[in-house]
Amino acid sequence: MSRKVIFLVGTLLVLAIYGVAVAVMVTTTGINSIPTPGRAVVAAVVAMFSTLGIFILGFIQTATVPE
Repeated sequence: MSRKVIFLVGTLLVLAIYGVAVAVMVTTTGINSIPTPGRAVVAAVVAMFSTLGIFILGFIQTATVPE
């Protein structure tokens, strides 16, 4: 597989996961209440790790620049 295809699939996957996590946070009622609903906490953690996935893809892309 081409390098561009792999990064395109990785980016789409990470963005899809991020979008679902944000949608879950937006649709959770009482997200600003204390204690925060567990569903919102899990969605926030998933969004955080998918954001980390974007940085990882960027680091891999810069490390594997073809010469």
